[in-house]
Amino acid sequence: MLDPKQGQLQPNSALSHVLREPAESTPGLLQIVPLVAQLGTMTPYFQARAAYEARRALLTSIWRNEDRQPANIATSQTLACDMLPVSTAPAGVRASRIRNVLMRPHVSAQVRPEAWDNGVVRMIGGQRIRLQSPQTAYSFPKNPNVEQVYYLSAQDFSQLPLAGLEASASAFAAQILQPRGDHWPSAILASDMQFRDAYAYRRYVGVHFILKPDSTAHDQEVLKSFRQELANEGLPSSHGVDASVGSSPHYWINLKGQASNNPSKTQAPLMDASSPSRRTNAVGGYGQAIELTGKHEAGLSARNTLKLSTVEIQNVKTVEETLQASMGAADSVLSIPAGILQSKAHQKVLKNALHRIRDDGISQVISLPDYARHVVPTDAYTTHFRRTEAYRPQIAKPPQVPSVKERRLLMEDAKVAWSYFEQWTNPKTGLCPATANFSASHLRLHETVTMWDVGSHIFALMAAADLELITAQTFQRAIRKLLPNIAGRRSQGRLLPQGWIATNKRKWGNRNFDGCDAGRLLAALYNLDTHPLAKGLATSTVTSWDLEHIVKDGVIHSVEEGVLTSTFRSHCAHYAAWAFRTWGIEAQSPYEVFQEKSSSDGQMTLLEVCGHIGPMGAEPLLMEALEFGMSPESAYLADVLFAAQLEEYEETGRLICVSEGPINSTPWFLYQGLQFDALGRVWATDTVAGLEEHRSEAFRDEHLSVSSKAAYLWSAYKDHPLSDKLLSFVREKARTPYGFASSINEKTGEPSRTYSDINTNAVILQSIAARLKQEG
Repeated sequence: MLDPKQGQLQPNSALSHVLREPAESTPGLLQIVPLVAQLGTMTPYFQARAAYEARRALLTSIWRNEDRQPANIATSQTLACDMLPVSTAPAGVRASRIRNVLMRPHVSAQVRPEAWDNGVVRMIGGQRIRLQSPQTAYSFPKNPNVEQVYYLSAQDFSQLPLAGLEASASAFAAQILQPRGDHWPSAILASDMQFRDAYAYRRYVGVHFILKPDSTAHDQEVLKSFRQELANEGLPSSHGVDASVGSSPHYWINLKGQASNNPSKTQAPLMDASSPSRRTNAVGGYGQAIELTGKHEAGLSARNTLKLSTVEIQNVKTVEETLQASMGAADSVLSIPAGILQSKAHQKVLKNALHRIRDDGISQVISLPDYARHVVPTDAYTTHFRRTEAYRPQIAKPPQVPSVKERRLLMEDAKVAWSYFEQWTNPKTGLCPATANFSASHLRLHETVTMWDVGSHIFALMAAADLELITAQTFQRAIRKLLPNIAGRRSQGRLLPQGWIATNKRKWGNRNFDGCDAGRLLAALYNLDTHPLAKGLATSTVTSWDLEHIVKDGVIHSVEEGVLTSTFRSHCAHYAAWAFRTWGIEAQSPYEVFQEKSSSDGQMTLLEVCGHIGPMGAEPLLMEALEFGMSPESAYLADVLFAAQLEEYEETGRLICVSEGPINSTPWFLYQGLQFDALGRVWATDTVAGLEEHRSEAFRDEHLSVSSKAAYLWSAYKDHPLSDKLLSFVREKARTPYGFASSINEKTGEPSRTYSDINTNAVILQSIAARLKQEG
């Protein structure tokens, strides 16, 4: 086995020569297997990617010239990896024609074979062998009822005299092949183990006809008639136009479509795997780019193109020889030029060959789209990825300059949002309560605020000044009254802004510190410091804090009862990192995984990172666009979230607009978002307490809501009819006498009529100000 990542072998190296010579001279006795050590930790997409890269790296490491690579090496169906206590299913490896996975143990372990529904066999465990002198007797299982796998380490060979190595190896092999009771062992190549009856080996054979771009109506009719004849005899097929120039044919396969034997159905040609046209719903929904290629290149490439191993039938007279020489027993696509069908005799020869394949006991003849659907890696993450690819062309437009009517409506909305601050801001402290319940029978203000709330308040004041809802003097007085309240508190030798402070008392709050909330505050103070009416006003406050003391190894920490706790596994960590950086404090973000990866690999990695964090909502994701400019990572995640909301609306008519925010019943505050690691579209909920009951489907159904502030964020970020619908819905439903209701319950359609909060109204003001700035 060879792990090409452990120092790239070169074809002219001594080790490459040692491996190449017997592989070429005695191909039936030696098989070189690539190693992907951590395969058992990977999701299907990255299993497919790793298998593809490992096979290519192995082949090019030993054979520089692709034409010299032996067929048994290029078509090897085996991959090795490390045995782990818990492993993911080998769901992605068949994309690279891998059918056998060897999980090598660190210490000897009983072999446990697994046969998976996708046709992959995984052999877990095996016996670790250290070669000894020729006289050593080895211990083997007496009557094993499953295949046995023996692992020998080349590193151990150095402990034996070189002159005796061959004799030791021969003695070991002789003992393995000795009969044990009524058990007669036989040595087989790893790729041959699936051909035992117990595994009922089956392979896919895709049948695809290719028309030339200049084909005549007669050519097309002949092909249609022949495909119908094949279909009538249980031989599905597909066809497409070879629109490629100097390369293999590319196609777009709809993964949401159903299998069809309709001979009139064709796949739209795909000229370029990165062409935006392939991702639109006009080609039938989201799916997968595929390329028909040689046997050396099978698998999922870095450009997210599924390369399918293809046998090209160029001459019908030699079709039998071509199939016997090229197919072996592995999955293959037969690429057949439609031009060879002009003769009825040729059609008969080809049809008979296809019948023999179908009847050989191991083959399932299918069309190219169905072939691709069977082997392409698919899971929750790839579904989100493909949906986003499909919808991106129609959701890519930034908001346009608002019309006169829309400007008037937005200004009316701004006045409604500002009324929350006019009504509830404490005149002595200049602070505004976090929430207000203003029902006639139960007026209640939540008289404490976090630093996130204070940051929102500062953004609201800047927006009100920009929209001329308040004068410059009023704005400056408000800021000067507010800033002393966030001077912070010294604890454990650190001066930091407090976790929360009272809005009706001066400089009164706790000793804790929240790293995420501080990110929101720092973002606000940075924007304040650069605002024309308040330049430099926040600098002294920020520089007085000991923020560098809570950033450890690049990770922002919170302080809870004097103990540092990481904020890294949080959707606020990326936003907070950007905010800290604006003040010269370097901080890491869990989102920043694009470096040195292809676009597809980077985006899939980011989706998996977010899946491990939790539901993704509009905040603080979209705030970044208004306050710093959108990073590539957040821009991609915004597209993922919006595409899912759009698909939900198109398929069910439901208006989904998820974010975090307060609700007017227990547990009082919810995180709502799209769950990336769940199949389909799961609009998940979570709470600060993280209780399972708050994540249940019943709880989601009861509490899922349209976030008022998120609707305005989308309006400021995306020019799309869905953004308009969300804004109109909130505008109609969520106005109250003192700001906008925090949310509208999705099940009942009713807003929290007498309940509003500081963040909802601040973000709405902030979004409207950003939207109307586009006029200038």
